[in-house]
Amino acid sequence: MDNEHAAQLLGTKNGKKTTPLVSIVVLAYNNLDYTSQCIESIYRYTSHIDFELITVNNGSTDGTAEYLNSLSHSKKISFPKNIGVCKAINHGFRIAEGKYTMNVSNDIVVTKNWLDNLLIAMETDPKIGMIVPICNASCNYQQINPPGKSMEEIQAFAEKYNVSNPNRWEERLKLSTYAGIYRTKIQKALGGFDEDFNPGCYDDDAICFSIRRMGYKVILAKDTFVHHYGACSFNEEYDKDTTLQVRNKNLFMLKFGVDPYVAGLIDYDVLDLFTYNSGNDVNILGIGNSYGTTALQLKNICKQYGNNNVSLYYLSGQKNNMIELKTICDGCIYSSLSEVNGLFGNRKYEYIIIENPSEGIENKKELYTTLYNLLKQGGQIVCTAANDNILYETMGIFSILGARFNKHKNYYYLCFSRT
Repeated sequence: MDNEHAAQLLGTKNGKKTTPLVSIVVLAYNNLDYTSQCIESIYRYTSHIDFELITVNNGSTDGTAEYLNSLSHSKKISFPKNIGVCKAINHGFRIAEGKYTMNVSNDIVVTKNWLDNLLIAMETDPKIGMIVPICNASCNYQQINPPGKSMEEIQAFAEKYNVSNPNRWEERLKLSTYAGIYRTKIQKALGGFDEDFNPGCYDDDAICFSIRRMGYKVILAKDTFVHHYGACSFNEEYDKDTTLQVRNKNLFMLKFGVDPYVAGLIDYDVLDLFTYNSGNDVNILGIGNSYGTTALQLKNICKQYGNNNVSLYYLSGQKNNMIELKTICDGCIYSSLSEVNGLFGNRKYEYIIIENPSEGIENKKELYTTLYNLLKQGGQIVCTAANDNILYETMGIFSILGARFNKHKNYYYLCFSRT
């Protein structure tokens, strides 16, 4: 995207500020030093964008309330005691008036072009409901390690790094929300974060799943870096209640019917076996019992390599997984392996991932032959071999088909290509 187009999206053409209004909600519980760094960085790197600041003091006792009251913004909420993260953020969300709403943890330091890039993504695709930038301290594969330790070095890195690039917008099933931007109409419809998870933990998983199930995408903006000191305030909640994680994980599974840990797993052992090239109209077929997380990341990687029009299809052996698969796939069907050709044989594929455990596939020769014939010339397929006997059998099948054996991972993951 060129600078002129970006300027039009951000409403700064001809020097006139017409940027979509963003409501930035900063929740603070003690850690005054982090809070002041956070807010000062927002004013420094966001002053050219039309935003409103909403601060929420969640029962701080270290001078945070006095600091927030000394600031010039008008929307300030303060609680005498800590009421929990979900409830406190939601008070800020309710009074948000922007087209977009952001929650920013008080241990975040934002960087040059951080909000510019997030707004460009939001404005480019109306089906994006939520975006989170990457940082240096997170889970869910949202972390990079920038060079340098001082804040000056970190900001210098971010200034060069934060260049808007749609190929680096990764669609995900779930994200950690240390700094998330949402379409305000969506967060209002949801009522913000689900307060059943209060004081927090799995509340970010829940809002991601809810947004996807509303028909919107959840995006990790890998073209945008912010500094994260790392859950400094919320760690105290874990210390106060050691049962919190288990209790809220069980609550999430009850509400959504999904194990959030399993749903978030990306198998990079599989993804590292593929050879990636640029091109157009790339088709991916996943087969198995997963939520499609690894296949979705394969789609993201293809985009990073400059592939256009990447489509994801999935044949699921688990009916319960279809709810999530439908939110990320261009086409997915619950059926048996024997039906794959009839259901997905109307196109050719660059990549096929067989996630089914190899020991559970009864007729490997028939399945592998069918899938091999669905590959484009040079297309690649990954399967597994649970033991030596299955390894020899699999190698024999693909050898007879004339496939090229490309790579392996411990001779368990095997990658072949069509010659």
